Amino acid sequence: MFTFPVAPEIHLRLLQKHHAKDLFHLTDANRDHLRQWLPWLDSVREEKDSYAFIQSALRSFADSGVGVCGIWHAESLCGVIGYNHIDWDNRLATLGYWLSKKTEGKGVVTSCCRALIDHAFTEYRLNRVVIRVATGNHKSQSIPDRLGFAREGILHDAEWLYDHYVDHTINALLEKNDTQRQYRNSR
Repeated sequence: MFTFPVAPEIHLRLLQKHHAKDLFHLTDANRDHLRQWLPWLDSVREEKDSYAFIQSALRSFADSGVGVCGIWHAESLCGVIGYNHIDWDNRLATLGYWLSKKTEGKGVVTSCCRALIDHAFTEYRLNRVVIRVATGNHKSQSIPDRLGFAREGILHDAEWLYDHYVDHTINALLEKNDTQRQYRNSR
């Protein structure tokens, strides 16, 4: 099974079908927390829904090599991260993530994003990574800010969130502007 160490006690694993039970329980336990910013929670009501998500992600991985990873912290599944979309022709990826409430504030998602950004630029030879964040989601917005992304603008009414639209900031990092990676590679 694909496992990628990110930092001490943090690693990514390609989600597999046997993770469906843990993923569903994690989603269900964080439903109110996640509902503030993620529009898909009503479609995840049973373990079989998490299983179907993983099955779809594995098909995508088989077709394109782009997968969805679970985030493990201290050996417990605590979130999900992956490329929501890769445009190979234009060499750009859109990164998405979510994390359990109890794991927030520990640098877990920032570390995982950094790992996938490095992977996008080094292994996939992409030129641009984008993170879209709801304008009111200040915790999530701090991640691209910390990683040196430029805030390029706002998409108004970008996403229907149960009973209202939310705007999204568009945050982008170009490979040539990724000073954090360039600094680490020069040492």
